Amino acid sequence: MYKFLSGEEIREYVSTFKRLEKILENPEKAECIILEENNQMIGYVSYWRDEKNYILENIFIKKEERYKSNGTKLINFFINHCKKNNGKQIEYKSNEKIVISFLKKYGFEVIGKKIVLNLLKDRKRKKEGITVVVSSILLNIFLAIIKIFGGIKGRSNALLADGFNSLADVVSSMAIFLGIYFSNIPGDEDHPYGHEKIESIVGIIVGLFVVITGIEIGKDAVGKLLTGDYKEIPNFSTVYLAIVSIIVKYGMYFYKMKVGKATKNTALIADARDSKSDVLSSSGVVLGIILSIYISPIFDVILSIIVAGLILKEGVITLFEISDVILDRQEEDFIKEIEEYVYHNTDIKNVHDIYMRRSGDKIFLSLHIRVDKDMSVYKAHTLADNLEESIMADFKEVKEVMIHIDYLID
Repeated sequence: MYKFLSGEEIREYVSTFKRLEKILENPEKAECIILEENNQMIGYVSYWRDEKNYILENIFIKKEERYKSNGTKLINFFINHCKKNNGKQIEYKSNEKIVISFLKKYGFEVIGKKIVLNLLKDRKRKKEGITVVVSSILLNIFLAIIKIFGGIKGRSNALLADGFNSLADVVSSMAIFLGIYFSNIPGDEDHPYGHEKIESIVGIIVGLFVVITGIEIGKDAVGKLLTGDYKEIPNFSTVYLAIVSIIVKYGMYFYKMKVGKATKNTALIADARDSKSDVLSSSGVVLGIILSIYISPIFDVILSIIVAGLILKEGVITLFEISDVILDRQEEDFIKEIEEYVYHNTDIKNVHDIYMRRSGDKIFLSLHIRVDKDMSVYKAHTLADNLEESIMADFKEVKEVMIHIDYLID
């Protein structure tokens, strides 16, 4: 649980954390975040705010509470708080080596005589994400062209089906591109909850496109199988095209996964896994073509039906998953986790009516808490604010928390 303090409010904690005296030399700008667990004070961050810049005075965790990730929680919470308030950078001006070494683990850099964290690096992350997606679109267009035309000219139904699979991946990558772009547009008067829902709209269109693609490929292949129209033996050159696809797709998987993990972009990580499954699909195509050439042409048709089935399955799963998001399906495990978090980190005796809804990769959360009926409005409001920021810090997917305050019934 985190508490925000400012000015003279900090003084009552000086007996616990002596170093807080230093920040009170400038009480008008003094601010502090206290970390508590089970009503025990664990540590704090003390700082001054200078317009869009934050001056970090100190971060401290009690000796017996170190090596339990409490320092990580506190510094991440502080960084997120600064970002939320449109801060440009955090500067640490002291020269304590232990603190400097700790801060470097979280992106702080030594620039001249300053220890600084640039809070505008998210723009760079957005740029990296877009670069990966644009590369994916171009490479999938290349693969779709060579496999579709190669499948037609080389008389391979399996390679042709795999080409349409790459074409479906182009549309999927375009959806991710739109998701990255729109998720970075802040809310406005007409769209107070932001623009992440556009990702779901595009996702439904992508899902329908993939389903239709799978059905059409499968229908054509089944028709050939039933009529016995599979006498043409594929050219061996189609094997080389499928191998090119395997190499390119594996490179895409490695690149997307690397950037996805570095930028914590779940959409890119999911797309990387899709590229990995395409490696297996293209490997099956290679096997089907070789079996068609040396044993029977029927294997080429059978493999095209299997690929069509995989495409159809991917489209149906996409439609169901996105439908759950649009219909605000409640995730019971997540709601239970929020409930336990509130009881474990606060003195709140009753939390109820916890509801969530997803928008893109973000969660909007609402909940009701009961407090003592004699608690002042100020204390109740402060309690709700601290709980709100604490949840947003410890649950990265949560973008907004709406807390309604009720009173305890005797």
